[in-house]
Amino acid sequence: MFRKRSTRNETDPAVNPNRTADLFALTEEGYIIAQDINCQYELVQQERCSQCNHNLRAIAQINRAFQGLNELVVLCTNCGERYSFIFDISNDVYQDWWAERMGDSYVRMYDGTPRVPAPTE
Repeated sequence: MFRKRSTRNETDPAVNPNRTADLFALTEEGYIIAQDINCQYELVQQERCSQCNHNLRAIAQINRAFQGLNELVVLCTNCGERYSFIFDISNDVYQDWWAERMGDSYVRMYDGTPRVPAPTE
């Protein structure tokens, strides 16, 4: 049921070749900036359970595009602890990439101002 990608492939349609340094930065609201679909799963694979330090696995994806967000619900593969990662997909890098993929079929769901990374101190 769960398929693991062996390596990041530039021809992979889920990878945006135009990723920027803002990838995974936090917005002021605390959302994680995503710039394609694959990066969201990459981040989950990099994280560990805060309870037992084991791997996490995505079990559900909640499309909240009308809010400019995408949520991944994940579980620890060892103890079952649940986590939720909320990604910002309102940014222009993500939206331009998606429009490129969809062509004339693309309809931007989120009509608000794109979120930007929170200032760092």
